[in-house]
Amino acid sequence: MAWIRTIGREEAEADAELAGAMAAQHALYPAEYDGPIRGIDEAMPGIVAAHTLIPQALYHAFATFGSLMAADLPLSRRDHEMIALMVSVTNRCRYCSASHAEFLRRVVLDDELVRRLQEDYANAAITEAERAMLDYAVQVTRDATRITPAWHDRLRAVGFDDRGILQITLIASWFNSINRTADALGVGRD
Repeated sequence: MAWIRTIGREEAEADAELAGAMAAQHALYPAEYDGPIRGIDEAMPGIVAAHTLIPQALYHAFATFGSLMAADLPLSRRDHEMIALMVSVTNRCRYCSASHAEFLRRVVLDDELVRRLQEDYANAAITEAERAMLDYAVQVTRDATRITPAWHDRLRAVGFDDRGILQITLIASWFNSINRTADALGVGRD
C-alpha cells in the first residue's frame, strides 16, 4: 500500500504518457523481476505505482535503474542485487529488502546465501571483492562523507576499475533514494 493516491493499471493504460513510461520502465527489467515476490502483497501498489502521478519521474527514475544493469557494465546481476539488498537492509526498507532478496535468490539460486547476507553480510560466503564492494556500498549508505581515496584503493586492489567503482556508487546511491521514496510514501509498510 502507498499512503498517496496511485494510478491503477487500467487507468494508466488509458493515459498515453503514463502507459509509455510504464512500458519503458518494464522493458528495462531483467527476467527475474517477473513473478510474485515472497513477503510482498502483489495486490498492493508498489514502488512503480507510487511514481504514477508524475509519469516523467517514473520514466527517469527507472531509466537510471535500468541503465545501471546494462550488460556492458562491469558489475554482474549478482553484484547489482547484492548491493540493492545490502543498501535496503541497511536502510531498513522492508519493501525493497524483500523485493531484492527475492531477485537475488532468483539470480544465485541459493537461499542460504541470501539469508546470510540479510542477517550479517560480513559472515556470508562471499568473495573478497564482493565484501569490499558491499562494505563500500554500506558506507555510502551510512555516511558518504567518510569515503576517502583509501576506499577506492581497496576496491581497485580486489579488481574493480574506476568504471566499476562508479557503477557501485551509482547503484548504492539510487537505492538509497528509492528506499527513502518507498518508506516516505508508505510502500510496503502496512
